[in-house]
Amino acid sequence: MPSEWAAVESLIRDLGSIRSAADAARASDIARAAIEQSIREATDAVLATVQAPHDRSAFTQAHEAIAVAREVIAAFDVEMMRSVRLRHRAEHLRVRAQELIRAGREKPRER
Repeated sequence: MPSEWAAVESLIRDLGSIRSAADAARASDIARAAIEQSIREATDAVLATVQAPHDRSAFTQAHEAIAVAREVIAAFDVEMMRSVRLRHRAEHLRVRAQELIRAGREKPRER
């Protein structure tokens, strides 16, 4: 999978974790409206990366919109966001581990 599609997939996973966090959050109607608006904006931004996977500015906007949605949810449900952040960090660590493994396999062996 080309790296741009892997990046799109990562954004989609991030969006999914935000959606899960929002669904689990206990919030007032006003807070829920703010959460839903931030998720709509993040969804639109992620969809833009699907339509233009080589557009770096689209990725920047998607990352920013996802960060805003995380912060909105965090403002209303601190404990839930702690869990989301831990899962997000674990995903980044998994990706880095895969990169190191791949690099190790591609490195010529010394005799």
